[in-house]
Amino acid sequence: MMRILFFFMGVPMMIMSFFEAIDVLPYVTNYNLMVDGKVVELSETEMQGLQEQVVSLFEGSRTMPAFGVVSNDMYQEDVKNGYFVSLKFDCPIQINDLPFDELVFKVDKDFQGFNLMRGMNGIFQGRCIYIDLQDHNMTNIFEYIDNLESVKNISIDEPVEDISDEAEQIPTEDFSDDNKNEVVVDNATDRK
Repeated sequence: MMRILFFFMGVPMMIMSFFEAIDVLPYVTNYNLMVDGKVVELSETEMQGLQEQVVSLFEGSRTMPAFGVVSNDMYQEDVKNGYFVSLKFDCPIQINDLPFDELVFKVDKDFQGFNLMRGMNGIFQGRCIYIDLQDHNMTNIFEYIDNLESVKNISIDEPVEDISDEAEQIPTEDFSDDNKNEVVVDNATDRK
């Protein structure tokens, strides 16, 4: 409660902090659907429906400590199979002292709980946030995604955005004597 009071009192805070994952949903600026590692372009109506399904999924859920940990390499492999939803934020946010600017979760109709994988600047690493669905499962959101025209119309030949292309490139400086001012681009997905 103290963190919220500081926020409303106007004390500058760099990161908004929450205790329950459902409380961050109003701050999501972009919902993305990934199918087998590809970002699917959704119509406005489909995007609105996805947002409603995510909000409905989180209603009545409990945020719990997670034992799951994600590394960026593991994340890149995991999202290659199945349905995943990405929630992007304009600024860093944290739940129970775990910071992120993007949350991604797998949609499986039988899941009664799931891990939110935390991303910061395009890199996914660290402890996950576990969501317990309290006697519910993901059937509704799974069936909604499965029946989307944009998902049904994905063809092998159709180009869609590959999530591995989204990896942020971080410039690093080469401090060797031979190249004092040369800038080297380090692809963030190659880190371990």
